[in-house]
Amino acid sequence: MKRLVVLVVMVMVSAWSALACAGESKMIGTIQTIKIQGNAAEVSMKDRKSEAILVLQVRDNSNLEKLKDKKIRVGDELRIRFDSNTKIISRLQKTAGC
Repeated sequence: MKRLVVLVVMVMVSAWSALACAGESKMIGTIQTIKIQGNAAEVSMKDRKSEAILVLQVRDNSNLEKLKDKKIRVGDELRIRFDSNTKIISRLQKTAGC
């Protein structure tokens, strides 16, 4: 009986952890276009590995300020994290060092 309970708990924990991080993706790419529209921005990026172009959205204030202040421009290479289901960027970071 104890083995059955432990097995069920292990299956539930592994299924929950797979669902919790299933939507987050990482990418390194170059910015092709930036369109700022009020409290959101639309950024198209070209993936360094697959050469595919993705259109992603920026909605949080910290990343939006980077775009508005021109700290991040067209042609910059970025390391990003985004939700693959909603295409919303959660983290923007330049790949260049200091």
